[in-house]
Amino acid sequence: MNKIISNNNNLLNSIVSLIDNARNRVAATINSELSFLYWNIGKQISENILENKRANYGSQIIAGLSKDLTQLYGKGYSKRNIHNFLKFYELYPDIQIVHSLGAQLSWTHIRNLITIEDNLKREFYIQLCKHERWSVRTLQGRISTMLYERTAISKKPEQTIIDDLSQLEREKRITPDLTFKDPYFLDFLGLHDTYSEKDLESAILKNLQDFISELGSDFAFLARQKRIIIDNEDFYIDLLFYHRGLKRLIVIDLKLDKFRAAYKGQMELYLSWMEQNEMREGENKPIGIILCSKKSPEQINYLMLENNKQIKIAEYLTKLPDKKLLEQKLQEAIILAKNRLNQ
Repeated sequence: MNKIISNNNNLLNSIVSLIDNARNRVAATINSELSFLYWNIGKQISENILENKRANYGSQIIAGLSKDLTQLYGKGYSKRNIHNFLKFYELYPDIQIVHSLGAQLSWTHIRNLITIEDNLKREFYIQLCKHERWSVRTLQGRISTMLYERTAISKKPEQTIIDDLSQLEREKRITPDLTFKDPYFLDFLGLHDTYSEKDLESAILKNLQDFISELGSDFAFLARQKRIIIDNEDFYIDLLFYHRGLKRLIVIDLKLDKFRAAYKGQMELYLSWMEQNEMREGENKPIGIILCSKKSPEQINYLMLENNKQIKIAEYLTKLPDKKLLEQKLQEAIILAKNRLNQ
């Protein structure tokens, strides 16, 4: 009797797997077809409007279509959605790009992405969304928390951004500039007023999934307070991660105060030890992130850390600031960084 149940369970699991795989393929096909349908609707409207070359006539077309299509097919054909179909076609008139987008992203993903006016910023979210397989909710969260502006790539020349995103799309290889951010949002830790480095570290480990989500999905946690011995003296690395895409060990040093020049030497010591003792064949050199409550721009500048390939300095925020002030601050940082590159 038990053997029959066991056999039946194996059969059930096999059939469930077949059904789930088939449903996933069907869902992917439906998503692709929907995106292609909406693009075609946008194409038809665009060509009709362009022929007449009258904005008011175009508005009348959309209003009339929305009313008729809603009566025929129900929800999904509001004026706003039809405008989205039109914008989708206007942004991506190349059908090959549409097929590529539709094969990997749902229409809901695409609908959120086409609201981004800046082409490079939109491409950044498209490629990261595909690479890290973001849900729609995650994509919305990344856009609302200004991930692009916080990521190092936004401060690079336009051609560097294009090259890095193209490399990610073609070769599935992510670069450090697409990986590291400044600042990091740690509001999920629930830290208020005064707290110690141990409190910060403990809160991160307690909320490790959220912390990794903020870092990026390719990060894998390895150790806390990793002990290393140099000259018979104990040193402790706060947090050690591995980044699968970069194929590097990532050392994270947590600081409660602002960045100080001495922190650079400490991180260099950790990275050199990790390179000689922990780095495996086929891996790239370790990278260190010094997370501070505040950056020290002049010290960072004199130490030439702005474009350092192995040591990254970043602020962390345990409380989210006003979005307008944050946006202004990040835009100013981007402009300043690009001006320095042009000097």
